[in-house]
Amino acid sequence: MKLGEIDLRVWLPRVALVGAVAAGYILLVRIGWLPLNPFEYLLIFGDRVRDELPKYGALAPVIYIFLYAAQIVIAPIPGAALAYAAGFVFGPIAAVYSMFGILLGASLGFLLARRFGMPLIEKMAPKSWIERWHNLAAVNSSFTWFLLMLAPTADVFYFIAGLTKLTFRRFMLIVLIGRLPGIILSSYLGANIEAFGVQWVFILIGAMLVISLAGNWLRQRVEKRALVTAQSAETENPGASISDAQP
Repeated sequence: MKLGEIDLRVWLPRVALVGAVAAGYILLVRIGWLPLNPFEYLLIFGDRVRDELPKYGALAPVIYIFLYAAQIVIAPIPGAALAYAAGFVFGPIAAVYSMFGILLGASLGFLLARRFGMPLIEKMAPKSWIERWHNLAAVNSSFTWFLLMLAPTADVFYFIAGLTKLTFRRFMLIVLIGRLPGIILSSYLGANIEAFGVQWVFILIGAMLVISLAGNWLRQRVEKRALVTAQSAETENPGASISDAQP
């Protein structure tokens, strides 16, 4: 059964899982095993970052920018947690630092993919991601990529964009405009994390679920369009292969 473009067979179990996790969390809070406000974990993470960064003095923002870029290219650090922690450490100005980090990481991913093609991406991303999203390499629409940047997306998208016909300058502009709203929100939440009450926790959980559903709907539409585009390109050039693409 589908509701619009959203496959309920896929998303109902996910919603049920979120509900089960929320119920389990409430139970653990009731028996005193977990804090009432889960943002306390981000406070702990922020404290650790804040304790380390001052050691670098004026270089602290530079260290953070390179750290954020590294999590895009290497992905050992959760980007969302890092962005929230930066807001907690630096305040609202963290949005500027995070955007520099995103632009640096996205540019590296884009240029590396443009130079080395799909073989590089296949070594850096899970096979399931490649199978699902490799057709995006056939999508050259700036507006489509802008919509993808607005939605919660995987860092592998920065690499796949390097296989398209988008120019480097245009894609960087798309990343800047598309990612900025989310970065501003993350920095604001991080900067004001201590002021949020438990009611905001549930509001944000609901908002993240809605954004996730909207992002999935958008990706499904883009994937269908990408598949049609890829099939059309294959028909016109039977010998071409996206896996060997190096624009």
